[in-house]
Amino acid sequence: MENKQIIEVNELLTLPVKRPKAVWVFGIGNIIVGCYFMVRMVISWSGAIANVLKAPPKMTWTAEITTLLIFVIGAGLVIWLIILGYGLLGMKRWARRGSVLYGWISVILIVITLGAVFVSSIMDLEKAPRILKASITIDNGLAMLHWIYMILLLIFMKTAKVREAFARE
Repeated sequence: MENKQIIEVNELLTLPVKRPKAVWVFGIGNIIVGCYFMVRMVISWSGAIANVLKAPPKMTWTAEITTLLIFVIGAGLVIWLIILGYGLLGMKRWARRGSVLYGWISVILIVITLGAVFVSSIMDLEKAPRILKASITIDNGLAMLHWIYMILLLIFMKTAKVREAFARE
């Protein structure tokens, strides 16, 4: 009986966990990066839809499904990143675990995407218009920045201070 009273008093006297700076940075960073990619996806897809309405491309059924699938997966990942940002700011354990998982998935997808873009750009870069060459360079640069952000997220979410803060919540 006495032990229960001591535990209850100790629970009342414990101070709230101080949120590590890395959690603030990556919580806000996830929201900003997610919103940026959401806006970028909307702009890209609205331009693509406008081009399709002008002159429908001669795409195969599998190409249309693949394009739609890429959009749905991309939108899902972006929405997931924004939710994880809010969860990190709320010190939710699932947000830390989800951020680590998102980081690994992003790193793998970025490596695959950069490889595909690099191979396709080498093959057709000679014939490509100058604007396309600039677009490939900008996209590769943004992908590299996103990759660096995800690697930093993985490193900081695995630090002892961050893990300890989430373990107490």
